[in-house]
Amino acid sequence: MGALLTIDVNRTSGPASETDDRVREATLSCIARFGLTKTTLDDIARESGVSRATIYRTFPGGRDVLLESVVSAEIARFFANLDARISQLDDLEDLVTVGLAASMRFLSEHAALRTIVQIEPGLLLPMFAFHRLDVALSQAAAFAAPHLEPHLGSADAAWSAAEHLTRIVLTYTMHPDPAVDPTDDASIRRLVRHLVLPGISADPTVHDTKESP
Repeated sequence: MGALLTIDVNRTSGPASETDDRVREATLSCIARFGLTKTTLDDIARESGVSRATIYRTFPGGRDVLLESVVSAEIARFFANLDARISQLDDLEDLVTVGLAASMRFLSEHAALRTIVQIEPGLLLPMFAFHRLDVALSQAAAFAAPHLEPHLGSADAAWSAAEHLTRIVLTYTMHPDPAVDPTDDASIRRLVRHLVLPGISADPTVHDTKESP
């Protein structure tokens, strides 16, 4: 549990072997089934078909190091998924809409994260409070700001907008709103057009460039 609360999200996972991937996937499956606190190395070994000794050799330091590796790999997968969806978009409304929808869906559909949110929310809340939130915002802004800067005119405006968008994603993921359905593109577009773009647009008319659905 300590590893989850102290992980450096700026680290990325290195090249993975087949064993690395199998153990990480088994870890996610166990967390989705049992929760984080109750998942043991014995559970992971059984799920992966890999011995405890092999897990310790692959992830020296045991459970905490394994959890850190799992989180780093999932963060990398999240950003790769998001980049694939938004890298070719050149309209600000489309960029923000697709980005928010993809982020919310990834997080809300992530089985292990969903279990933690449901049964162990106290493990996640410290990660998004006080100085720990700054780490998450910085990581997300470093990814999103370059995509936003061409539309907002300056690096400072893009960074501020990226942090604002990250807060929105975290808010709706941790505290779902029936009015905002991440599986419904029209719902996300309404949110973006009426509540998000007016707060981040360099040009206040940018969110009026399309017909309402």
